[in-house]
Amino acid sequence: MKNIAKILIVVFIFALIMTACSGEQPEIFDEEFEKSSGALDLEGQTLVYEFGMDPNVLDVPTCLGYELDTHFGDLAQARLKKTQSDLNCTLDIRYTNNYNSCRQFVAASASGVFMCDIINGISDMWADVARIGMLVGLSELEDFIDFRNEDKWGHTSMLEVIYYEDDLYGITPMLWPEISVTFGSPIVINENMIATLGETDPRDLFENGQWTWDTFDECLGRYYIEEAGEVKQYSLTAGTGTFGVMFVLSNGSHYIEYDPSGEMVCGFYSKEAIKAMQRGIEIFYGPNGHTIDSTTDVTDALLGDRTVLGSLGSSNIVGINGKIAKQMENFGLICWPSGPDVEPGYIVGQHANIDNCISFSRMSHHPEACAAVINELYEPFEEYPTIDSLIDLMAKNYFYDRRDAEIYYGMCFNSVYNYFHYSGMYDFMHAWLSPTKAVSEYLEQNKTMIDERMNEYARATMNGIQAVWGDED
Repeated sequence: MKNIAKILIVVFIFALIMTACSGEQPEIFDEEFEKSSGALDLEGQTLVYEFGMDPNVLDVPTCLGYELDTHFGDLAQARLKKTQSDLNCTLDIRYTNNYNSCRQFVAASASGVFMCDIINGISDMWADVARIGMLVGLSELEDFIDFRNEDKWGHTSMLEVIYYEDDLYGITPMLWPEISVTFGSPIVINENMIATLGETDPRDLFENGQWTWDTFDECLGRYYIEEAGEVKQYSLTAGTGTFGVMFVLSNGSHYIEYDPSGEMVCGFYSKEAIKAMQRGIEIFYGPNGHTIDSTTDVTDALLGDRTVLGSLGSSNIVGINGKIAKQMENFGLICWPSGPDVEPGYIVGQHANIDNCISFSRMSHHPEACAAVINELYEPFEEYPTIDSLIDLMAKNYFYDRRDAEIYYGMCFNSVYNYFHYSGMYDFMHAWLSPTKAVSEYLEQNKTMIDERMNEYARATMNGIQAVWGDED
């Protein structure tokens, strides 16, 4: 995926050559659908729906991302059947490897070869496709899909990855549990180990407004087990990237902010971010730093009782690939501790992608039909019409405490988009976590690069949001 920009350049050049040779542009056909008893009739059309899946679960029988013979697998199958019947159409769903879909889709579109009408997959891929004009903007389909309904299709902050220059180019079904939630990096608590140690549960600290950097450091000093000078069970397992980014965000900073004059600036240069970096270094390399494992696979460490706390992505916790909810006997969920410049109980997540982002191909001759079908298909399930109903569901069936479900959705809804993840800047966001270099020196060395990347990757997103929402946002 990091090489996608090179692929797109080649494909874009190829597309220009093809366009010059053919003298034709892909077009959207205006259609007037027949209505029977007030319902939309798509007159038996077949629409191809390319559905990207994690390659690790491609061999698992699924329907619309849900494993078959499960509660939501049954609901998805029933909804698919009803939608096809109600709208008089057929959805040809082709489940495929997420990481191959983009390359195939871009190449096919640029060469004028139809691949699919609708595509579902990792959102940064579709953002790249939008950049070369191969997706239909949602504003063009507004009569057929209510994409401005943020409770149904995702809040603007969650969809920033798929805004580009003049429109929004993708959505996710917000009220379909499991598949709609993509964020990092919650902290999983091994509750059995907490009980064995006789220690305070971090969730209790959070509820009392005491889950702060200082109490976090204190917990690191109490949660581990050491024998003969060797740590046998760690307090925390988290990669340096996760630790670095989440520490900055936990004090109220964002990747992109605006200064008093309205100019867009990188939030990593704010006084709140610098304070977070300095305190993060003190904790990571301080007296309790040896209780942090930054190299072991987090899921393995949690399931193997080798760490009390472990930070990983939401899709590793809940969903078709969620080993934590499926295999861990007793776990809890907590956000990262908050810094001094935010209110106690501050919750924030971060994301670079939406795992299940739905977009509409510019090569389709039936984009309006596609929008109408997707709008109908992904209506909330009757049993779970609101977020509160989903929180209740998650608390009863996936977690052991309603507090976990509240943290899960709280971090999701307050997730900050990482504009720079695939711009060659991944290391910048946590390489400040060093015991040998001052934070101010590190930031100054990278200032020019940050400004260039910010203009290149963030400004187009902001332009897209402005184009769709005007001055509302």
